[in-house]
Amino acid sequence: MKKNMLLMALLPLLSLHGDGNAYKKGEILYAQKGCNGCHGVYGEGLSSYPRIVHKPHYLLVKKLKFYRAKTGVMNQTAQIMIPFAENLSDSEINNLSVYLSKYKANEDAPRYELPYETWGDGGS
Repeated sequence: MKKNMLLMALLPLLSLHGDGNAYKKGEILYAQKGCNGCHGVYGEGLSSYPRIVHKPHYLLVKKLKFYRAKTGVMNQTAQIMIPFAENLSDSEINNLSVYLSKYKANEDAPRYELPYETWGDGGS
């Protein structure tokens, strides 16, 4: 009985870490599915689109499945996610969520930050 309870307690953790390649698959999916177009190359968020790296795995899974099912009340920005999420499988959602929740920045990767001018009209 104790073994069954222990197994049931560890099952969610096993599914999270069961596939050693989930992080790498999620990294590839992030670029393939166009996530970087709104959330940025590093998942840090752009404009009104939120930062999605280092969020809890369960929350990312819940949100992606929410968008995929088109359930509940969503604001206009959230509705943009529907076409991206509706074709994701459970496995792809898990891989993306593992990648984003465990994101490790590559310190040697090129950064494309433009200098910001504090004078003038902002360059228009």
